[in-house]
Amino acid sequence: MQRAVGSSESPLSALQALIGEQGWQGRRLHLALGRHWYNQTQMEKPVMPDEELAQALPWCMREQVSEPVENLLFDYIDLPPGPQGQPRIAVYYSVRERLAALVKALTPQCDIATIGVDELALANLLEPEVRGLLLHKVPGQDLTLTFIHQQQWHFSRTIRGFQALDDEQVASDQFVFDNLLLELQRSIDYAVGQLKLSVPNRWYLALPQRVTPAVEGAISQVFDLRPESLTTDSLSPISLPALGILREPGR
Repeated sequence: MQRAVGSSESPLSALQALIGEQGWQGRRLHLALGRHWYNQTQMEKPVMPDEELAQALPWCMREQVSEPVENLLFDYIDLPPGPQGQPRIAVYYSVRERLAALVKALTPQCDIATIGVDELALANLLEPEVRGLLLHKVPGQDLTLTFIHQQQWHFSRTIRGFQALDDEQVASDQFVFDNLLLELQRSIDYAVGQLKLSVPNRWYLALPQRVTPAVEGAISQVFDLRPESLTTDSLSPISLPALGILREPGR
């Protein structure tokens, strides 16, 4: 189920209205935040017990954020070791007041079970043994390339210049994908050569259905493989993080 945000609505009021329209009052909600809700950075993992690291993240991130750390909420995931074998983490952070307003707006209607982020939720959609490369495009956001292995996010990169994929007035045969194919090759070279990640063995597309065949064809001609589409006429790219956050890793 998708619902657009009306011109006179805020995202929160639209979500409240959706809950009422669908009769979801009293249910447990799992929220997958889009990229405009959070930031992410990577760093070497501080040498301290894991149980202390979560509390120490604000201090660790003090020099890497542009606002007071007391205004932010932090969490992290472990990443594969760096090229020199050093432990690494990805740190996610969001504005505390904004998340608090979200929780306050929804809790009269529902209990919030989990709050996650879209790129981690998407990793749950792939099978555990897959070394996947995923191209994901949500309307209004940039095209994102993500490396996923054993249902764990490993690396992502934003590929700008493809907002026209959202424009239904532009015919799919008018797109020139030379820059996209070049960025794909550069990203693979960086992930494999610099980050020492495994070469992807499966490629996936989470794109608007009308442009998916054109992107599939362009990739197949250059990389000699056929990507698999995760979207259908009834399952849009917007829906995928919601499905992923409900799926437990390993299932």
